[in-house]
Amino acid sequence: MRFPLQVLSATVLAIATLSPAFSQPADAPYGSAEFESYPDIDSVKQLRMVWDFNFVDPKAIGMVFNNLNALLRATAEFGPHEIDPITVVIVSHGPEVVVFDKKNYGKYKEIVDRAASFATQGVKFEICRNAAAAQGIAPGDLHGFVTVVPAGPHALAYWQAKGYALNAVGATMPTPPVTELNKADIRKQ
Repeated sequence: MRFPLQVLSATVLAIATLSPAFSQPADAPYGSAEFESYPDIDSVKQLRMVWDFNFVDPKAIGMVFNNLNALLRATAEFGPHEIDPITVVIVSHGPEVVVFDKKNYGKYKEIVDRAASFATQGVKFEICRNAAAAQGIAPGDLHGFVTVVPAGPHALAYWQAKGYALNAVGATMPTPPVTELNKADIRKQ
């Protein structure tokens, strides 16, 4: 049985297109990734996230703020495109609470200024009363853009019950409120 040259050419082309061995270099057998935003992002009215802060090293907040900034920028650029497209609540209940103590502003100025900037963009900061008390910090000792709440786990459960997704990126739980990395920053009791 003879096949016309056009049929044979089409068959070889189809096999080459479907088979990675024919169409991709040896070091990239699976092709290349492509950028894609979520085409149905505007069907989501609002992204809601509660962020769990519980870090052995208080300075870790600065690194996680890079993730927060990326989230806010991506939402602004790619959506959803609603009047209030994203709501973020940060619950701090670990050694990093010392960052928000006014007496430590000089040491953590860059982080605190970034946090205050995020607060002006609508990010809500909540501080665990228990973690603050364990570090000798009273509500009045904290910067004015934060709110003290009954307990970190209580706040995380509250926001999740209200439909907020939990983001624990970087949280290092369980962590006692006083560690070697924040001991010098706590208020003496």
